[in-house]
Amino acid sequence: MAKSPKEAATSPLEMEARDRLEAARAWKAQWEMDFRECYFFASPHRQRSLNSASSATIARIQDAGELNTDEAFILCGDFVTEVVNAFMPEAKSWCERGPGMDLPAGVWDKVKDQIKKDDAAIFNAMKASNLYPEVAKGFYPDLSIGVVSLWIQRPHSAAAIVNSAVPLRELEINLGPYGEIDDRFAVRSTRNVHVRELVGEEIWNKIKPDLKKEIEGSAKERTQVIWGFWRRWEDKGDECWQHVVMVGKTGNNLVHDVEIRGEGCCPLWVGRFNPTPDSPFALGPLIQGLPSLRQIDEAELMLQENAELSLRPPITFPNTSFSNVEQGFESGMGYPIELGSQDAIKNIYEVPPANPENYAYEQKLKKLRKLFYVDLPEQTGDTPPTLGQWLDEMARAQRRIGTPGLPFWRDLSQIFLRYKYLLEKSAAIQPVQVDGRNVATLPRNPAQAAAQQQELAEAARTAQICGSMFPEEWKINMDGRDTIKNFIEKSRTGAVLTLRPIDKVKDAVDQMAKIAMTRTPGGVEESATPGPAA
Repeated sequence: MAKSPKEAATSPLEMEARDRLEAARAWKAQWEMDFRECYFFASPHRQRSLNSASSATIARIQDAGELNTDEAFILCGDFVTEVVNAFMPEAKSWCERGPGMDLPAGVWDKVKDQIKKDDAAIFNAMKASNLYPEVAKGFYPDLSIGVVSLWIQRPHSAAAIVNSAVPLRELEINLGPYGEIDDRFAVRSTRNVHVRELVGEEIWNKIKPDLKKEIEGSAKERTQVIWGFWRRWEDKGDECWQHVVMVGKTGNNLVHDVEIRGEGCCPLWVGRFNPTPDSPFALGPLIQGLPSLRQIDEAELMLQENAELSLRPPITFPNTSFSNVEQGFESGMGYPIELGSQDAIKNIYEVPPANPENYAYEQKLKKLRKLFYVDLPEQTGDTPPTLGQWLDEMARAQRRIGTPGLPFWRDLSQIFLRYKYLLEKSAAIQPVQVDGRNVATLPRNPAQAAAQQQELAEAARTAQICGSMFPEEWKINMDGRDTIKNFIEKSRTGAVLTLRPIDKVKDAVDQMAKIAMTRTPGGVEESATPGPAA
């Protein structure tokens, strides 16, 4: 009698890894039908067998011809573009580090310049890697479904950072004790010729000789490689993850395990758009828009059928008996009727013209565009909107996507921390320390600085009112240099506007005084300067 996978486990850690993977697969089984339908509407040519326990096959479901609308193709593409440009634009630094919790006063001022410089190095590394091309490949249409994943790793010290999109088929996830994604597995059924490169030389050398011989002896066969990660919450110090690698026909052989430490040490990144508190999967706009997509697809089908009946209506012809038409009439077909009927060969009935109201779904498309956050400001009347109205509409659209997008940006910040971790490991940047101790930092979203623009506007208005009402008292009581510094910091224009060092301010004042003297009528400098020759 064959042993169950749990009974065949050789260690408690292997049994724990299998239990966690089994629980994650049970979660995805509840969502699999929804995911398949999402792929049918948005990407029907993709592999729709989402159960990672089975081996991947080249064959796919050949039902793309049954789809009657391509609206999901357009909506998902626009949604990915909108989210990437809103939360992680390639041309801007979309994440930055700020002071961490319980940071003593004055410590941040000692390290903020170094942190700003290191943050720039992190974004340069992102641009130099294949992050953004892989995001474009991996986010469509998975981001619209609600869950996306990337594998971010440096294969070896001399190689560049490599990003690989992990499709929903290969991803298995589960929630942790605090409602965040904890258990995460990447399950890949790969050709045997790729196993050695995927696992690396260190892990390859740990595989048992009989399994290694089986893999090397059948290059055309497939082997399942499973990378698993979960938090070690009993470690109350630094962030600690348990990492396991399992290899085999069904991925049941534990060949490697290690504990990894440090913020950003986990290479398997998972992001969720509009997550729920009771499930590891999220309610993306594509899942929420399935009812409308079904109705649009059905309306398109009815419109096509009506057009076909109008072009080739069913007819009758003489015969001894009438055929069975309980299943309805087929376009272009002939049906027998009783002999002797006058004008027997004729159309059975006149097909009524298509009533546009029966097939109109513009309102549904408008709702779908709003659901996908791509309902850009539109001119609803004959009069073009003013610039203020247009900007108000744009700001309202950004606020709408910002609310469900906040958890997603928090996930995106882990990409930033992952790059920081890899650059620190390669000594490209140094950990931030003061007096030999690491300084806690937190990722911040510069997009949230839009709220600070209101603060700047209120400050400018206050300065205008107070300066006009109490001009002398205002000048006496206000510290101009610190105020200018605060305005530059709040508006995040420090890369363009630079304050002169305090020790050089006196020289600048003397120089400006000399310039002013030369321009004053009757000044010493003016009389000493001869005029040009005639």
